[in-house]
Amino acid sequence: MKLRYRRVIAKLSGELLAGPGGPLDRGGLRLVAGEVRAARDAGAEVGVVLGGGNLARGSALTHLAATAGHTIGMLATVMNAVALRSALEEEGVPTLLLSALPTPGVAEAVDPWRARAALDARQVVLFAAGTGNPFVTTDTAAVVRALAVGADAVVKGSKVDGVYDADPMRVADAQRIPRLTHDEYLARGLRVMDRAAVAIAGEHGLPIVVFRAGKGALLAALQGETGSLIA
Repeated sequence: MKLRYRRVIAKLSGELLAGPGGPLDRGGLRLVAGEVRAARDAGAEVGVVLGGGNLARGSALTHLAATAGHTIGMLATVMNAVALRSALEEEGVPTLLLSALPTPGVAEAVDPWRARAALDARQVVLFAAGTGNPFVTTDTAAVVRALAVGADAVVKGSKVDGVYDADPMRVADAQRIPRLTHDEYLARGLRVMDRAAVAIAGEHGLPIVVFRAGKGALLAALQGETGSLIA
């Protein structure tokens, strides 16, 4: 099976894990684990950065000091990664969990050389806790991790099927943009991907694919068959 991108960091919304069973719904976990397994089985080397919005979104905790809220958001991504690791193990997928916040006995510290070796060995690598710093999004963490492990692209899966010229949830005639450059994305003030993440990716020539997550969508994104390309 031909893949356009072989080593990737998949930035996946934490909300994909939620469902009728709660924020860590069995069906949501099985869906995401199945998507990662299908990509790996097709020959991809996959790292995953999960958001934490199904459990706690730091920017929404405005009644707390910003640093506290963002730290809670980072810890939410650790919980999501622990749950996804369990789901992947049920799928028979060897998985390494690395965290930017110290969590002895739960996850190893982020180490790009360790991550590269694990990807070389066909393990899925889960990167939790963003960059470990407040005020930095998981989008930016995904780009930083991708550059550190020599990934071919970042693929971002959420509820939106690409980059639009306006918010498709609010503007009925918003138009999807199949392809644009990093500079064009920034100049137009688009928002589906964090601007800092796109700027860093642009400085290093790292492609970003934005696609709607769902059954078969991750593999389709790796094959260049779905989503919008920022390159």
